[in-house]
Amino acid sequence: MPLPSPARLRAGRALLAAAAVPALLLTATTATAATAESAADSASGPETHRIATTTFGSDLKIALTAHRSGEYEAIVELIAFRHGKGGWRPVDRAPVGDTWFWYPLTGKGAVCDLALSDRPDDEPSATVSLVLTPSLGCSESITVPIDA
Repeated sequence: MPLPSPARLRAGRALLAAAAVPALLLTATTATAATAESAADSASGPETHRIATTTFGSDLKIALTAHRSGEYEAIVELIAFRHGKGGWRPVDRAPVGDTWFWYPLTGKGAVCDLALSDRPDDEPSATVSLVLTPSLGCSESITVPIDA
């Protein structure tokens, strides 16, 4: 097999360099966009995900929200709302359990049980059971008193 001429080698190198420039620019643009997106995420605060809401009667509503606290961890917060003249207003916030796994909480079937009781002779409370992992199943029920 004959060797290519020096002129042909130079033309091939020039063509290769011309093809590489757009690819390098695209890579640099993508890296810059990813860095900017990451900075925007951290500037906006921790990632949150509304897990569930339920309403009891016409004046008491609760919401479960997961707040990402690490790469795989989350804290779950119960927020109670009362309905008044101005609409729904938050009246209480309480943690649900300790630390949970983020990914199971943000998928389907995160809430195993969510019940709300508001007895006239007792303070309202919520009973919550969340999925630990798909293989472990649901947590024990946790009763969270609501100071509403």
